[in-house]
Amino acid sequence: MNIAILEDQLKSARENKDIKGELSALRQLGLVCQKNRQLTQAASFLSKALTLVEKTGNERDQAVALANLGCVYWEMAQLKKAMTHFHEALKIQQLTEDVIGQTAVLTLLGVSHWRKCEWQAGLSYFQKTLELQKTHQPKPDEQPNDEAYASLFEALERGVQTLQNRVHLGREQNDPLKIMQPLFSMIPLYLFTGRGSEVESLLREAGALAEVLHKKDIMDMIPILNGFIRDFL
Repeated sequence: MNIAILEDQLKSARENKDIKGELSALRQLGLVCQKNRQLTQAASFLSKALTLVEKTGNERDQAVALANLGCVYWEMAQLKKAMTHFHEALKIQQLTEDVIGQTAVLTLLGVSHWRKCEWQAGLSYFQKTLELQKTHQPKPDEQPNDEAYASLFEALERGVQTLQNRVHLGREQNDPLKIMQPLFSMIPLYLFTGRGSEVESLLREAGALAEVLHKKDIMDMIPILNGFIRDFL
């Protein structure tokens, strides 16, 4: 939706003391700005939404607000802030049995650790995500990609594109390290964005480069990751 229209809706909701309408407008403004890569503005709108919902909203609305704001910080590479918000969202989601929300947040927590080269910590979150997916049978009124958490899944897609660009740049520069790092980081993103059939080739190339570069941490992680991939697929 057009930002100007949403801003008019926000103004009208505030004038009419329509808290629900104000929250909806703030959330939509934040998500539109996020899609447009206007991340500072997105964080501002979603921070206001979180403040509002903490005063007046229910627990699920609070979890959604925390997760959405955390996702903007994640895209801004402010991982500490992002992970703090994700953990707070996860606590509420676990209490309210919001499985769809948990799946999205656990995935992003895992990817956050992966971005920090904390492979084992990241994998532990991926395993929790997989356990939820295996054990939870969605109810008829549940949607696999809940609209409230759509921005989190969209952010993962943008993360794939960013890493693909970095791999391409590394190839152009003929720099094995600049190829290997984003290539290895793409593996969990590929798994959680429906690209599982392409993972084997990524893992094979990343492993070969890690061996050439003597990156023992990645070499040690590859067989463990292979086991997880077999379970996932």
